[in-house]
Amino acid sequence: MAAQAPPSSPNSPQPARQTWSRVTHRRPWQQPRSTFSADAIRPVPKSSNKARQAQAQQAPSDLFKAAADLYLDIDSSGVIRQASSGLQDLPAMGQDWIGRNWLDTVTSESRVKIQEMLTEAKQTGRPTRWRHINHVLKDQTEFPVLYSLVQSPTDDRLTAIGRDLRAMASLQSRLLQAQQMLEQDYLRMRSIENQYRTLFDLIRDPILMIEGRHGRILESNKASQTFFGLSGGQLLDKKLETLVSAPSLGAFNQVLREVDGSGRSGQASLRFGQHKQKSTVHVAHLRHENETAFLLRIDTHSQPNGQGVDHHLLQETLSLMTDGLVITDRRGIILHANPAFAQIIHLPHHGQVLGEPISRWLGRANTDFQVLINGLQQGGVVRLFSTQLVSDAGAAIPAEISGISLPQDKEPLFAFTIRDTGRRLQPQPAQASGLGRSHEDLSDLVGRMPLKEIVGETVDLIEKLCIEAALKLTKNNRASAADMLGLSRQSLYVKMRRFGLDRGDLQ
Repeated sequence: MAAQAPPSSPNSPQPARQTWSRVTHRRPWQQPRSTFSADAIRPVPKSSNKARQAQAQQAPSDLFKAAADLYLDIDSSGVIRQASSGLQDLPAMGQDWIGRNWLDTVTSESRVKIQEMLTEAKQTGRPTRWRHINHVLKDQTEFPVLYSLVQSPTDDRLTAIGRDLRAMASLQSRLLQAQQMLEQDYLRMRSIENQYRTLFDLIRDPILMIEGRHGRILESNKASQTFFGLSGGQLLDKKLETLVSAPSLGAFNQVLREVDGSGRSGQASLRFGQHKQKSTVHVAHLRHENETAFLLRIDTHSQPNGQGVDHHLLQETLSLMTDGLVITDRRGIILHANPAFAQIIHLPHHGQVLGEPISRWLGRANTDFQVLINGLQQGGVVRLFSTQLVSDAGAAIPAEISGISLPQDKEPLFAFTIRDTGRRLQPQPAQASGLGRSHEDLSDLVGRMPLKEIVGETVDLIEKLCIEAALKLTKNNRASAADMLGLSRQSLYVKMRRFGLDRGDLQ
């Protein structure tokens, strides 16, 4: 153990106490706090307080200027003391109003609103409701602004905060113009409808407008109401089939199908229930509210007689013919065609050919048509003219065409009957008539193929006939046949393969 120091006596001198500085033993984060003396705190001057108060009062004004499109500082008498514009296209807006009364810068109808806003702001001390004010600019144009007044809490000054209403005013103007145009169109339609109704009722012939899908009557004039003995309300939505006699229903439905398919006017002789005689009904195609409709005019002045009945039977007979019937003008434009012609050229409806040239479906086009026209102009009749018809899909249909000329007052018309000969059975020629059969085939090619190709076909025919004759003379000895024809054996074999003569021995 270490020896302990002897206790000191009271009279013995005491050793000096060692002192430690807190500064030397403080940690870096235990730095002494800063102390401030009372001398360091000095009172703020009164000028600084006034500046701060001015800044505090200026802050709302700066905020209003930044947020508003148009800022006005107005005194208690209504005079503009300061103006500021936040509009990019009009940065100097309101500068010429400074020193002027606010009432002098607006239109007459806006002055009442400004007076009401000034009174409301002074009495309530709260922001007023937004009001639409129109300013008058230098060029006498109006500038719409939406204003609200705010009373200053320190004095009698007023602050007007404005919003640009030009975009809204333009939209309102366009809406007003659109409304005016709609009203004008409505009045115009009312006028047109009244004129249409007046003319519709003044027509002496019965006229009906019927729906294309169900045949319901949509419109009727007074003459049709008298003709059927029914009122307009009774005819409305009534099916026209109920007013047509049963024997005439077939002709009625047929003429509707023809007009609907071709889009051209048609007519038919119909007998209605309470009338003994037939009437000629003219049918036209039209569009009514985006749907198909028909306009019917009943001709009551020219009632068909016994000849009219024959004419109706003739029309029905021609429509049921198995041969195609086409009537054209002198230029070949089709004026009438029966369903059989459309069936021959593979069209779904014969109304599709009306107004089209007949040469469109002729194999040799203008050549065939010119031959037919020349024959009709010279002799008046063309019989059994052989040609080919070409459908829209490109299919060739062999046909025979006969035609007659129909004299008319202005220009002649031509009527053609067309018969499909593709299914006709051809007579089988004798075995020994190979040359004759080939000659007939070549004759049929005239007009269908160019002369160069026909000559090529003729050369092939002659070569084939000569090879066949040589093989028969040599009893199918190909070497002797080649010597007889002056050909090499290889050339003979090539020609025989081309003509199909190497498939078997010739008898």
